[in-house]
Amino acid sequence: MTRRRSLRAQLLWWLLVPLGLLCLAGATAAWFTVRNAIYAAYDKTLSAAALDIADHLRMVGTRPEVDLPPVALEMLDTVDQDRVFYSVSWRSSQGDTFMTGYEDLPRPPDSVPGKAIFYDAHYRGERVRVAALFTAMPASPPVTVVTQVAETVGGRTALIKTILVHALGQQLLLLLLGAALVWFGVTRGLAPLSEVSAEVARRTATDLAPLPRHHGPEELSQLVDAVDQLMTRVRDAIALQRRFIADASHQLRTPLAVLRTEAESALREEEPAAMRHALARLRDHSQATSHLASQLLSLARAEPAADTGGNVELVDVSALARETCASLVPEALARGADLGFSDGGHALIRAQPVLVRELLANLIDNALRYAPAATITVGVARDASGVLLSVEDDGPGIPPEERSRAFERFYRVQGTAGDGAGLGLAIVRQIAQRYGGTVTLGDAAGKGLRVEVRFPA
Repeated sequence: MTRRRSLRAQLLWWLLVPLGLLCLAGATAAWFTVRNAIYAAYDKTLSAAALDIADHLRMVGTRPEVDLPPVALEMLDTVDQDRVFYSVSWRSSQGDTFMTGYEDLPRPPDSVPGKAIFYDAHYRGERVRVAALFTAMPASPPVTVVTQVAETVGGRTALIKTILVHALGQQLLLLLLGAALVWFGVTRGLAPLSEVSAEVARRTATDLAPLPRHHGPEELSQLVDAVDQLMTRVRDAIALQRRFIADASHQLRTPLAVLRTEAESALREEEPAAMRHALARLRDHSQATSHLASQLLSLARAEPAADTGGNVELVDVSALARETCASLVPEALARGADLGFSDGGHALIRAQPVLVRELLANLIDNALRYAPAATITVGVARDASGVLLSVEDDGPGIPPEERSRAFERFYRVQGTAGDGAGLGLAIVRQIAQRYGGTVTLGDAAGKGLRVEVRFPA
């Protein structure tokens, strides 16, 4: 397995690396800035020296001459132990004529008279910086005097290094200080997350209370809210499980006791006829117990907090109702009932087919149990508001004053002769509410009960 970096390491990486790159970019920009400033200052000194030499030019007849006093030469001395070279020559139509200085200084490119130019060159094995000044002399034909002052670059290079060392030292100090502040900020910023992690780690499997509110960032509040919502869903699921266990244990205790009593009674019988009668009662009670267990499981599966393990999909209610009715025809015939289906065309909803089938099966099963030998009609219709699923029978129905309680678990209308467990309508309502539907009880066209389940479009 690959080792994943911690959030602290990722934050430090994404903060310190860009900070280091910014410092590197700042050092590069500082190098260019310092170099340009130092070169400008030194070039200004070279230009002043060239101008001072040019001030001592004069024309003697048709030839220019220069008279350099010792003071002018002292201007060429530097405190950086750099060597300075100069050269004065003049140009005419006949060519260049050397006047004084170092004759082998690299010649400058052409330029406009009266303006100094600067260029780098190599002279006597060293790199030098040269300032060249072109001065037009009053003569005929025209004469241009070229004054060159060159200086080795050791002094300016050493000064650039000195300034950069100090600047880089300051930037390094600022980088270390910034890294310390980033480390402190990340540590303080992640402290609430560590507290929440420790709080969750301290919890037991039964401690699902909401997490305490931390005065942390908004993102942490969102995480705490999400964890609280998860704990709420877990609490609901546990409550659902406990309620299911309580209901199952309460409702199955009596049928199981009856089964045991009937089995013991059948074992005590010696006459074949009495034994067959006892076994028949045992069969009937076992069927009722099996039906109760099946409905308890359906109720648990229909709970909104239950995870049915399936995905919601488009369901054709008409096709599903047709299949469900066809599968229940043998049971309807066995009870002497007439089960019919009225197809209203394609009616699509978003749901889980297994739960919609469970809903319809419970409605038909209720009609078969509480309205024996009745006519049962299943209908599906579609309109602008949604899909209407109806189950109508001509049995005894439910009195209007009892209909509000008919959806309660294990509630049975007084005086009914059916063998149901009182869970069918509770299951139907749970499934309908799961997909935004509603369930209403009404009177059938003639007599009996009409149950309508409406799903939204």
